[in-house]
Amino acid sequence: MTGINQREFSFRGVDYKTEIWLGISIIPVLMLLGGCVYGLSKFWQIDFLKIPRGLLIPALLGTSLFSLHWMVKLVRNNRWIVNVDDERLCLQYGKQRFEIPWDNLRRIENMGNAELRYLSFVAKDGLKVRIRVGTGAMTPFSGPEDIAAVDAFIKHLSPYIDKHFNKKILRNKIDQNPFPHYGVYVVKSEPLTYNFLQKMTPGQIMLLFMTAGMLLVFLMLQLLFYYLDSKH
Repeated sequence: MTGINQREFSFRGVDYKTEIWLGISIIPVLMLLGGCVYGLSKFWQIDFLKIPRGLLIPALLGTSLFSLHWMVKLVRNNRWIVNVDDERLCLQYGKQRFEIPWDNLRRIENMGNAELRYLSFVAKDGLKVRIRVGTGAMTPFSGPEDIAAVDAFIKHLSPYIDKHFNKKILRNKIDQNPFPHYGVYVVKSEPLTYNFLQKMTPGQIMLLFMTAGMLLVFLMLQLLFYYLDSKH
């Protein structure tokens, strides 16, 4: 007996595959935009290099965000239906239906920020269900009421989670509690393990990525110099 009362939750969002598809779909739009720019520069003799970057970069970002919002409207199945009872967790997204008995649940990940919820359920048999709910410019999948519904869903499960799961200590996160019940929860029958990045502090991660970025720029400059030297 888990003591979880039967209840249904519903909220707009996407799954992991749809999120990836939406991100990739922007690439053809940018390629088409680049083709238009190239055509204008060839046939109308417009030098786009003379356009200030302060205007060009916002135009590109605006086009990308507009394309993303338009693509989201084309997603037919954008609603998650969640049913919980004393025995299992049932999640439905479009024609997909997932059932996870509570004794088969291994890990719960409730990550994100004030405008985003990355909610994942991982079962002991390998099943992974990844829910994405967001109201930000880059994640326009949902509305504020959907964020509230996700939080209410996790709050409903919180007594069971607190009793049967351990919470990971994520040292690499600056804000350890951006919203209620944020974190990664692992069933108590399994030990808490941490990967390389999870063991680092936010400062160490920033230093790591800055070093990697500087190394990438250095390698690109070396390739550029090699190309210029080969021309002489």
